[in-house]
Amino acid sequence: MMSHLLVEIITEILSQLPVKSLLCFFCVSKSWYALIKHLDFIKLHLHRSIETNRDRTLILEKVTDGLPHYCYSVHFPTENHFDKAFKLYQPLYRRGKLVSILDCCHSLVCIHHFTLEIHHCTDEIAIWNPLIQKYRILPPEPMSKPSGLNFSKYNEIAFGYDLCNDDYKVLRVIAFYNRGQPLKEFEVKVYSLRWHSWRKIEEQWPKKECTVSSNSVSLNGALHWSIAEDTPYDMDIPLRAECLLAFDLATEKFLVFKTSVQREVELGTCLEVLKGQLCFIVTPDLGAEIDVWLMKEYGEASSWTQICKIERGSVPWTFKYCKPLMFSKNEKKILLEMRRHNLTKLVWYEIEKNRCEGVEIQNLPHWFRTATCVGSLLLLDGDNVIDPDKAEEQEEEE
Repeated sequence: MMSHLLVEIITEILSQLPVKSLLCFFCVSKSWYALIKHLDFIKLHLHRSIETNRDRTLILEKVTDGLPHYCYSVHFPTENHFDKAFKLYQPLYRRGKLVSILDCCHSLVCIHHFTLEIHHCTDEIAIWNPLIQKYRILPPEPMSKPSGLNFSKYNEIAFGYDLCNDDYKVLRVIAFYNRGQPLKEFEVKVYSLRWHSWRKIEEQWPKKECTVSSNSVSLNGALHWSIAEDTPYDMDIPLRAECLLAFDLATEKFLVFKTSVQREVELGTCLEVLKGQLCFIVTPDLGAEIDVWLMKEYGEASSWTQICKIERGSVPWTFKYCKPLMFSKNEKKILLEMRRHNLTKLVWYEIEKNRCEGVEIQNLPHWFRTATCVGSLLLLDGDNVIDPDKAEEQEEEE
């Protein structure tokens, strides 16, 4: 009888199951309900999901006229089978409001809507688990503008996982300046999901005269950006060496290390995470070819290794942007998001044969950006995402 099975055996069996099955098992018994909702089980289940790379889902941010609008979800139980894409409402959804995905960490997606004016900013940030449609809105956090500086702008906002403290955090950096002058001061604040609060830190953004040339990526308990050192207000001065800037979420310190290339010519670059390693993508000639590099040993500049060169002839269409999403199980193929001005395609790129095969997914939007999640029950105690169409119908009925 199931009721006489050891708790350890039941826990081990349940930890191997996908999220949808676990949600159904809430109704089996009170003991199963308590077990599945327990924080220790949620952590175990997440560890199993990451370890086996199972219950994977693509979260697609649909883009219209260059601006993000709403999301789609595509579950793929195996690398050869992608389910139909279906529309997914996110917690900040409002008609006419533009919401963008900052980053995805494990099963959590951080989304952001803001307006920034001269004397104040209006933020809406949420951490969202799209597989169980639960979320938490971050509390509003004002900025403190120093006297004598009239303008402000978001220098960076990022999301990641603090390994040492088992906490998910959001970093917000606001720059203050006077028009026509270099950036003067920075306000750096960190939000903790565990404590549901913001805290100002004294650490300053270390590269005042630079251009951030990539989105942030989270790895090894730190946030990372690709930056090009330059003088923003004098465009006649050529860009200098490209480097990586990291922010350790535990020590709350910034550090800098080198990338795989020196920026001597016009380059298109971006930073991603692939196979648990920093991945640097270089486009030397605006889409003519793409070099993909991995940092084999974290923090060691000498460990950058080129794993492939994607040439124009290997892809049956032109592209301007390429984002590696994951390796296949045998690591002979890479799933790529390939994008041009108003069209995005997902393809499997075969490294040895230097060729691409398109991925067929029903109901896929034409233009989108991609984040990858694994299944987990994180934020099970969060608020429910409500379908706005159903909410409007209920209001009309009332």
